[in-house]
Amino acid sequence: MYMCVGIYVSEGDEFMNWVLVSLIILYFISILVMVSIIFVRRENTGSTVSWLVIITFLPYIGLVAYFLFGSTYKIKIISRRCRLPKIEKMYAEYVGTHIENLLNDEVEFADSKTEEYIDMIKMNANSALSIYTGDNTVELLTSAQQKYERLFEDIENAKETINVLYFIFKSKDKCGRELISLLAKKAKQGIEVKLIYDRFGDWKKTRYRDFKEIVDAGGKVFRYLPQFIQSALSANYRMHRKIVTIDGRIAYTGGINIGDDYLGLDPKIHPWRDTSIRLTGSCVLTLQLRFLYDLIFIEMQKRGNKGLLPEMKELIFYQKLFIPKGTLKGTAGVQIVASGPDTERAHIKDGYVKIINSAKNYLYIQTPYFAPDDTLIDCLIMSANSGVDVRVMIPGVPDKKYIHYITFSNVEQLLEEGIKVYVYNGFLHSKTMVIDDHVTTVGTTNLDIRSFSLNYEVNAFVYDTKFALTNREVFEKDMEKCKELNYTTFRKRGYWQKFCERICSLFTPLA
Repeated sequence: MYMCVGIYVSEGDEFMNWVLVSLIILYFISILVMVSIIFVRRENTGSTVSWLVIITFLPYIGLVAYFLFGSTYKIKIISRRCRLPKIEKMYAEYVGTHIENLLNDEVEFADSKTEEYIDMIKMNANSALSIYTGDNTVELLTSAQQKYERLFEDIENAKETINVLYFIFKSKDKCGRELISLLAKKAKQGIEVKLIYDRFGDWKKTRYRDFKEIVDAGGKVFRYLPQFIQSALSANYRMHRKIVTIDGRIAYTGGINIGDDYLGLDPKIHPWRDTSIRLTGSCVLTLQLRFLYDLIFIEMQKRGNKGLLPEMKELIFYQKLFIPKGTLKGTAGVQIVASGPDTERAHIKDGYVKIINSAKNYLYIQTPYFAPDDTLIDCLIMSANSGVDVRVMIPGVPDKKYIHYITFSNVEQLLEEGIKVYVYNGFLHSKTMVIDDHVTTVGTTNLDIRSFSLNYEVNAFVYDTKFALTNREVFEKDMEKCKELNYTTFRKRGYWQKFCERICSLFTPLA
């Protein structure tokens, strides 16, 4: 007889022996992975503990889940090869605001109030390599109707290039089909059209073949990630960015994807409230550079990481899109900050923390998912205890039930500390912060751990009084469609609600 880890198996039963040996091997691999998680991975404590619990209690299933959803090592290695030093240097020289100049206080600001936030600007520049530009205009778009109207008009008027990147591009929806037809039309006119979408953004309503019209017209369509097996193994890392750049002169980013539900046409998730921005000025070039990096990353994975795009052959085309100096009329300061599993730090989270800690009078936040780590919660509480008017707005109609439970599991401690929480009468997908009538951030990043660590995100940090006041007015108008939560009443919610919240909150670091 043969015995191992408490299981008796006949020596003659080769199949059972093989199964037993395989289980033993997997068990020791699990131990090695746990050691790696503790001593090698540089992740937050919550994520580390969650993976240790999963692998301990589900040793084999948990091991598979970790390899599918837990490791970012390969992505970070690939991303380090995706730099474009020639383009970066050319862009920095054009803008005339080298990071060294910024750190040495050699940059002038059109609005003296912006100088009060020089530490925030320096942090984004030094940590995230985000160049500050002060010649921009920023237009707030508070619905998909507004955005699509402006976007389609700008694409119709494009003369040279159109770059499109969306997490969700529902090619079977009416608005998706209209945009595909418009992009194909522009490609036939000789415009350089490039489109990237996340293949798992909405796999039911998006198929590569739906973009054939664009490809046949001469445009290029890319999937993140391009290879199916590789996509499955990296399914946890979503290309959550939304970027459109047109002729190097106009850009869009924010929370709005391409789909009819963003228009409020889904009866299950209605009404839909969202925010995007339209940008002009030098900051557009930063977003264009971000798009190019993502394009190279996808091409490298498509080629098995064996090479880049042809050396500058396509990319050098973008040189001629740099706007001639003296033609820019905007006065808004903007920094474009990107982060993801390919960056050493969660740059956008750092920016959020800095905004929260910089608030002196008020801090207004809109987020569809509120699942932050302890750092963010502590910052919000400290801000409120410092006398800042902190208000957080969350959706009343969920698109993901378990995230909704996690969101409400974090609400009680905010209410206890005097932070005002408003529940919007519908689904709120807006991702914004505004403080003290001058600093605003609008982008793709939710206030949750997934956005900070696992998703590729991008945010615009805007330093402009007029734009901040517009955001403040919009927030206050949205409050009219909200129910403000009361701490005493909220504590009396049902036991089943509390039970679901507690269970779902255990997986907050992985949600």
